[in-house]
Amino acid sequence: MKTRLIIFSFLLISLVVQAQQPRKFLHGQIINDSIKVENVVIFNINARTGTTSLPKGYFNILARENDTLVFSGLLFKSKKVVIHHDDLDLDLFKVKLQIFTNELAEVVVTSKNQDPSLKNKQAIADKKYADDAQTSPKNIAVPNYNAIPNGVDFVRLYKDVLKVLRKNNPKKNNFTDEMAFTELVVKRIQYSFFNETLKIVDDHLKLFLVYCNNDNQSKKYTEKNTDFELMDFLIRKNNEFKKLATTNP
Repeated sequence: MKTRLIIFSFLLISLVVQAQQPRKFLHGQIINDSIKVENVVIFNINARTGTTSLPKGYFNILARENDTLVFSGLLFKSKKVVIHHDDLDLDLFKVKLQIFTNELAEVVVTSKNQDPSLKNKQAIADKKYADDAQTSPKNIAVPNYNAIPNGVDFVRLYKDVLKVLRKNNPKKNNFTDEMAFTELVVKRIQYSFFNETLKIVDDHLKLFLVYCNNDNQSKKYTEKNTDFELMDFLIRKNNEFKKLATTNP
C-alpha cells in the first residue's frame, strides 16, 4: 500500500510539473518534395493559438511537450503532429505535408496566373479540370484520394469556391495571397471554435479562411476589438461555405 502511494505521488508530481512547463517558441519549416510551401495555417490545439507560415514554409509557434499542432493548406492534406520533448530542442523542426492532388495544383496555378481578359479561356480551363464521366472515369478499385471522410470532393469544392470569388471580385486575379485577415483570425480564434462550433474539418480550414478573407466585409473586422463580432462573421460565412460544400456537382 505504501509503495502504491509513493508511485501515485510521483505520478501526480510529474503531471503537475508537466502542466506548469512553460511554452517556448518552436522554430519549424513545412516541406514538400514537389512544390513550394506557402500560406499554411498552423494551430496549437492545446495552447489555443495559431499562426501562418512564412515564405518557404518557415513558422514560429509557442509549444511544449504533448501539444498538438494542426497544419492546413490549400494544396496539402491536413496533418496533426504531437510535439515531443526532443522536438523542442531542435534548431529547426521539419514537418512534411503531402500534396492533395496534382489536379488541385493545376487549378490553383491557373487561378493565380489568370489574365482578366481571357474570360472564355478560363471557362475552358475550369471545364478541363472538372471531373466528369468522360474525362475522369471512376475506377472503383482505386480509393478516391480527392475526397475527405465526410464525402466532399475537395478539388471540386475548391473550384466552386473559386467561381464564387471570381463572381464577387471579377477584377481580381489572385485570391490566396492576402493574409491579413487570416493571420488575425488564427491568432484570436481558437481551433475548437472551427472544429467544434463550425464543424469544419481540418482539410477545409485554409480554404474556409480564404473564402472569408475575400469578402469585402472582412477588412473591417481587422479593426474590431471584440472577438464576438469576428466569430459572428465567421458563423455567417460558414453557413455560405457549407452550402457550397453540400452542393451536388
